[in-house]
Amino acid sequence: MNLKIALVSTALALGVAGCMTPMASAPPAAAVTTAAAFVPMATSSNLFEIESSRLALDRARNPEVRRFARQMIRDHNVATRRMAAVVASSGLPMPPPTLTARHQAMLASVQGAADFDAAYMGAQVMAHQESIALFTSYGSNGDVPQLAAFARQTLPNLQRHLDHAQSVGGASARAM
Repeated sequence: MNLKIALVSTALALGVAGCMTPMASAPPAAAVTTAAAFVPMATSSNLFEIESSRLALDRARNPEVRRFARQMIRDHNVATRRMAAVVASSGLPMPPPTLTARHQAMLASVQGAADFDAAYMGAQVMAHQESIALFTSYGSNGDVPQLAAFARQTLPNLQRHLDHAQSVGGASARAM
């Protein structure tokens, strides 16, 4: 018990607790099977990646974090355009690019963080984990075949982003 208290105290002293906000654990993934649910969530996810990464270009101290941010802006702009084309060809309406309340909160948390690089990379890991769950769910059970195929085709890139975010996040923490 004393060891547990000592470990928790040490974590608090190191500031690790700041990373343990409600945002730090992804909510359980609900099955997303309708385009009406998938498209706005995927749109918000892409927008979060782009907006948080633009912020990182200005605020990140670690050059590797800035390189990662540039890659996220490029890749998520491409994904947004690809999804919009699939949505249009499926005859569905494309929602306006807006952040969900969750993504707004995540962005605000990153913006206000004392250790921007760590907060940004932590948010990237979480956002990509959530995106992978979303795209896996819709890719497996989606109601619009073209859109489900897009989700399946996008998954390998999302996994690469997650792996890269975890790698950069760990390197960023070691560099500080």
